[in-house]
Amino acid sequence: MVGSSVVSRRAVLFGAVTLAIPARHASALPAPEWQELTVSGDIPAARWDHHLAADAASQTLMVFGGRDDAGNALGDTWLFDLQTSAWKEVPGDGPAARFGSAHASVASGGHLLFGGQAGSTFFNDTWRFDFADRSWQLLDDGATTAPSPRYGLGAMTDPDENLFISHGFTFEGRFDDSWRFDFASQTWENSTPEGPRPLNRCLHEVVAVARTSNALLYGGCSSGYGPCPQGDAWLMDAATNSWIDVTPASGPAARSNPALTWSDASGGVILFGGQTEAGKTNDLWLGTLSGEKLAWEELTVSESMPAPRSSHDTAELESAIYLFGGLSDNGAVNDLWVLHL
Repeated sequence: MVGSSVVSRRAVLFGAVTLAIPARHASALPAPEWQELTVSGDIPAARWDHHLAADAASQTLMVFGGRDDAGNALGDTWLFDLQTSAWKEVPGDGPAARFGSAHASVASGGHLLFGGQAGSTFFNDTWRFDFADRSWQLLDDGATTAPSPRYGLGAMTDPDENLFISHGFTFEGRFDDSWRFDFASQTWENSTPEGPRPLNRCLHEVVAVARTSNALLYGGCSSGYGPCPQGDAWLMDAATNSWIDVTPASGPAARSNPALTWSDASGGVILFGGQTEAGKTNDLWLGTLSGEKLAWEELTVSESMPAPRSSHDTAELESAIYLFGGLSDNGAVNDLWVLHL
């Protein structure tokens, strides 16, 4: 179980970064609770393969893009006000309609986007959404230094607001490369390590570890190269620019299209749902890193919970994990949930 109470603290080394992570005593803490939020007014259309982001300063959630129940690309942007429980569509220009793009938030109150797909078109442009101005800004059109266009990739941002992306897919196949977008110069650089790396894949997840420059990659689909779905996990050590296989002996069933979010409240990553060999799932897991070792713990939740789904998205805000949309066994959904840790 997870909670915000801290019984003791231990030092954990990630590459060159030493972090203090709360030690949990699972049996002494209450179970996490899911709550479906009641909303008023207009709401975003049901969708999957979209973005969900959270902004503490404005107390809002942001949803962008994805695809509808028929698979058509969406290009709308919506904000959810947590104080009024109301959705509002954001007017103005922004990224072209797309799904499966990479995205990650930055501490200054923005949200970065790269790539994606719409029909037979793949993108490699880079955008930033400003929560204060409620507007999109094009940072890079993809014409010069950017990675090749792609869909179904993973992304995270470091403390300097640089964007890290890895892997992905086009109709030409799956990739295993990594890139970094320097926010100061607004240019891309290929940072693919020379040594071992996660197998070519798409439909995986990447998150920043404890909001450092290190990244954790999990799951995905490696059709044509290996398993689909995948259940492995890899740590990107930013200090040495190297991938480290941290897959434990036991853990969640292999899956693609899950949601993975770093949780400050639990000192680890929260994994929810995805597409397994047995179908869509709604299980909940906590993953914690100790050095180069990852441990998974399945969490038991109390009472109600979201239906099984894949291609959904989650975001943390003030010790709570928010979930929106996804593809259920009955098609695309647009429900909004909060997980209280």
